[in-house]
Amino acid sequence: MFELFLVSALLFSLWGLCKSIVRIVLPPAHFPRNIPTIPFYYTLIPLFKEVDQEELYHKYLERPLTEWGAVKIYFGGHWNVLITRPDYMAQVLKHDDDFPKAGNHVKNPHSVLAMYTGENVISAVGDTWRHFAALTKPALQADADASIIVKNAHILIGNLLQECDTIGSVDMLDHIQAYAIANVSESLLGSSFDALGNPNHPLLKLQREIKPKIFNPFHLNFPSLDQFYIPSRETAKRLVKRFKTELASLVMQGHSHACHQDSSNLGCRLLSAHENGQLSEYHLQQNTLITFVAGHENPMILILSSLFILADKQDLQERARKEVITLPPPDRMNPDALATLPLLTSIIFETLRMYPPLSQIMNKRTASDVMLGEDILLRAGTYTGYNGYCTNRNREFWGPDADIFRPSRWGETVNDMNMLYRRATSKAAFITFHGGKRTCLGQKWALAAHRVTMSVFLTSMVWRLDPTWPRKMTPAGPLMPKKLRLQLQRIEYGA
Repeated sequence: MFELFLVSALLFSLWGLCKSIVRIVLPPAHFPRNIPTIPFYYTLIPLFKEVDQEELYHKYLERPLTEWGAVKIYFGGHWNVLITRPDYMAQVLKHDDDFPKAGNHVKNPHSVLAMYTGENVISAVGDTWRHFAALTKPALQADADASIIVKNAHILIGNLLQECDTIGSVDMLDHIQAYAIANVSESLLGSSFDALGNPNHPLLKLQREIKPKIFNPFHLNFPSLDQFYIPSRETAKRLVKRFKTELASLVMQGHSHACHQDSSNLGCRLLSAHENGQLSEYHLQQNTLITFVAGHENPMILILSSLFILADKQDLQERARKEVITLPPPDRMNPDALATLPLLTSIIFETLRMYPPLSQIMNKRTASDVMLGEDILLRAGTYTGYNGYCTNRNREFWGPDADIFRPSRWGETVNDMNMLYRRATSKAAFITFHGGKRTCLGQKWALAAHRVTMSVFLTSMVWRLDPTWPRKMTPAGPLMPKKLRLQLQRIEYGA
């Protein structure tokens, strides 16, 4: 009898194991059968070999996505439908009630990543999102204080040139991250963390320790394991709790004055809402954190991509520099004046088109059965996402040279460029800032800060790729040059 029990238990365990493996290896039976399936191991490849995500895209994703406009793909512990065709994307972005957000706190509630990002203005839905948007939108869409960006940019350039003089070239990532953190903390959150030029700042050290644990490819793809007691994941959870607490504390320290909810500063608005009982401690922490994370990581990635492109295209860098110095010195630091420059505008738009910082996102879930286009049935509860790298290179909209960096495609005048920008966004052929009701609220601030950043760079130094730098993009996650190294040389333009 005991032997029979053991055999039954073993068979039951094997059956459960086989069932779990099948759930990973094969998409659910209710998923649409008239679109291709990407091999389940695609997202696991960076675990086993050194890869470049652009190369992975061209090998595994480009053909099925280009031909079909949607595929089935395993990502983040679930099978998803990855959507790229612009008319499909336009439907998804327009009908937010059919395709509501489903952040990590919904998709993988027990994961370390869900603990990190939680429910916030980006991931929330319904009345909760409207409440968060009403709090954050006025501050995010106010005119940026360019003086903060200019001050930090000059400090950054001084640090870069000093290091370059010492060792001949500079690894840009940590410097640009500290710069982007200084901008978001001072400009949006209203608190100086004094992280720029201080690589040993506790918050920077803590984040450097957290990120490899949160974005470990294995745990990103098998987040359900985080609900079990695994010492390394317990350490990650403790680090996340500590980081959120310390970040909120630093923001509070910068606001010893009385905060008002009608302030133009986002940090003030969030703290005031918390003090007035309109924002819980949890939601204060999560909205502070997502402002910090999205407000520095996406601008950091855009800066790195821009520096890479202009380092690679020296003639274009010089033309952009000559255009900027046609402005009077005060206007070179004015985002509104810089927005009138056609070449600079086209370079920024083209960089955003070809290298969207978040190239692939899986953060929506169908609320009910819905037909995508005319013949792809998505059952209720299907997780969906998009690949901006593919959509932004749609040849039907952008032409046969959509994979070529060509700023002139945007037009000759800034008015032409802005019109194409709006048309491409409305047609969902340019989704770097998403679209529809959930368009990125920080778009205006990000573009203004980037224009000023590039102007300071262009008028302060010339930069080139370090010949020893292995030309590669990151293997997964945010799309950017991997460990970009540049050679820098100071230049000066007086009044």
